[in-house]
Amino acid sequence: MLSLHPEVQHNLEFIKETLKEPIKITNYSFDHQVHSYYRYYKHRQSKAKYLKVIVKYLNGHGFIITVHFVRRIQ
Repeated sequence: MLSLHPEVQHNLEFIKETLKEPIKITNYSFDHQVHSYYRYYKHRQSKAKYLKVIVKYLNGHGFIITVHFVRRIQ
């Protein structure tokens, strides 16, 4: 089940854009099937301007685990 934080709940276009054109993709060292996709949104009033979409890949399919804004790429 997809866990959307309230700040991105009504912004599915941001999620799609982040997955299609990320500025960075990182891997988790403990699970190489989990990737974080990041995209910068400068228009946000919050200091957290990077949208982070965490995706897990299983059997050739990607599943979004969670989505939220962060202050920096981790």
